[in-house]
Amino acid sequence: MHKLTRHICALAPLPSEITDRIELIPVGSFRLADKRGRQQMIFDPSTAASVIDLSFAMATGHVLPIDFDHRSLAPQGTADSRAAGWITAMQLEGDRIIASVEWTDDGRRALEGRAYRFLSPVFKTRPDGTVALIEGAGLVNNPALPELRQIASKDEHMDPIEQIAELLGLDAQAPDTIVERVGALCATETQMASIASAAGATGDALVTQVCARFTGAAEVDPGKYVPLSAFTDLQTQFASLQGEVSHGRAETALQAARDAGKLTPAMEDWATQLASKDLAEFDRWAASAPAVVNLGARKLAGQTPPARTDKLDATERQVASMMGVSQDAFLATRNASQKDA
Repeated sequence: MHKLTRHICALAPLPSEITDRIELIPVGSFRLADKRGRQQMIFDPSTAASVIDLSFAMATGHVLPIDFDHRSLAPQGTADSRAAGWITAMQLEGDRIIASVEWTDDGRRALEGRAYRFLSPVFKTRPDGTVALIEGAGLVNNPALPELRQIASKDEHMDPIEQIAELLGLDAQAPDTIVERVGALCATETQMASIASAAGATGDALVTQVCARFTGAAEVDPGKYVPLSAFTDLQTQFASLQGEVSHGRAETALQAARDAGKLTPAMEDWATQLASKDLAEFDRWAASAPAVVNLGARKLAGQTPPARTDKLDATERQVASMMGVSQDAFLATRNASQKDA
């Protein structure tokens, strides 16, 4: 152990409220802010447990001292070496070592009076800068690395920014997003306050009072107003019923055109789309369209097939155009159907 180098550096500000759990030293790679000793330090997380065990094993009474301004490191009898507290346990939590502390009366008074604001751990490193032993800590006002975040019991003393981010469901490391969301909430609150002021409404029944002011009713009448959820549900049901009715009417019109011999299998897709989209337009077409030979085996209901000719009449040419087929193809199909009928 004689090759180890001792370091004294304030790493973190003390919490605003006295707590028995404080951040002692970070785990991983960290730097000192000043020029004291080696600037780059490493606390290997894989060795944290053994470093903690060794530190308590080598400590007098198996507790580590927290003093004032590291005075206990001065030659015996040359300085006030009173303890501000005693570290009774250390644990690895995330990227730091958390120490459990029993504060003395002197230490508690110093913290309550804000006489000291930083905790400075005392530790020893190997030549490569790896932390090998923790000897204790001191209350100081001259930090070597003050930018490290403050930590105490996370449940009791969470950083305010982290608390705000957690409440908003945002990342604490994205300050711009947090500011934007808070600004939007403030704007909404201001708008609601303006509405409440205009309505002269206060108290727990603010929403009811505002509704009453703008509707002119003393109370919201359940006979005139329904919950939004009920209204939305009714809209969905109505849209579904309306769709079913429209589909039924379209299918009835299509079947009537089939029975009248005006709708051939080749026209099914076109007619179905037209009836579904614009039933009135389909009805106008069905009223003026002539009966044509059914291309299937089904006979025309009560209709006499037109006489076979070698040319298309005006109605047949119109049907061929609507179907998108050439007149020759239509004529060939018609003649073949008449021959089979």
